[in-house]
Amino acid sequence: METLYICGDADIARDENTILVRIDGRKKRLPIETVRHIVMTADGTVTTKFLALCGRAGVRVSFFDHYGWFKGAFEPAVNVGAGEVTIRQAALFLEPERRMALAREIVRAALHNIVVGLRYYAYRGQDGLRQPIREILRCQGRLEKAPDPESLMGLEGMARRFYYEAWGLVDERLAFAPRVKRPPNNRINCLISFLNGLTYTAIRHEIAKTHLDETLSVLHAPSAGRSSLSLDLAEPFKPVVVDRQIFAMVRKAMPRDEWFDEHDGICLLTEAGRRAVVERFTTAVDSVTGEYSLRTLMRKEALKLQRHVLGIEDYAAFRRGS
Repeated sequence: METLYICGDADIARDENTILVRIDGRKKRLPIETVRHIVMTADGTVTTKFLALCGRAGVRVSFFDHYGWFKGAFEPAVNVGAGEVTIRQAALFLEPERRMALAREIVRAALHNIVVGLRYYAYRGQDGLRQPIREILRCQGRLEKAPDPESLMGLEGMARRFYYEAWGLVDERLAFAPRVKRPPNNRINCLISFLNGLTYTAIRHEIAKTHLDETLSVLHAPSAGRSSLSLDLAEPFKPVVVDRQIFAMVRKAMPRDEWFDEHDGICLLTEAGRRAVVERFTTAVDSVTGEYSLRTLMRKEALKLQRHVLGIEDYAAFRRGS
């Protein structure tokens, strides 16, 4: 088991060399050797003995808050990094032309994957999608003239506004715009925020398997205590991992009332909702379609970036096949 997701309010402790999880009076034990990453998506408590066990076994523990936002992680002290990679990664960050070339490639791939997703439905009779596709392609065409990362993110934001407004043309139940994050105000915004957080956490875990410094990013502004590189690498994956799953769930009428807690203009996932969405997410990222699973592709993405940093080969961001 690569990742263990804990969706309910849980107490986690160490029982000799096993993980002891208590939820609603029920107990479950797992050998520490079977897990590499634990994700707690709800409130809970952990003991220092449990964290010491995770540190010894090289197990990361990621924490989400009540609103479904990633808040931090316990990091085992096993990946000491590589000095050459860190130096070259910092040098790339400090060279505007090289940084912008890499940032453009990330945004270009993200918009490509957005367009591929919309074209799937346009080719199946949703002719109204052709105009937003054209608008998104116009934004994509302006990427080369963007002078800095902030301008690139502005163009991506503009493209995403056209994109999100087009969701209702795919299925009226998907209409939700505008995007509201903190906190989400409706069911679709709630699903986007939670799945985005799971995607960032998965990619962050894969970055940790390389020698890359997760705080040195090229598109999102680096800041203390934030894995901004995972935000960068998540951009091309979100249309496939997040949006595609939401389309499937809504069109199959899967989200149920008991998945959501809605009050005072705020919409959050309940424990049942978190559990159901996590199940969909793990199936999506761990199932092998073609040659690789999406989780494997995330790891390969981080390794491709490391090879780019070392000057071994040029980075080509993940693109969904048309």
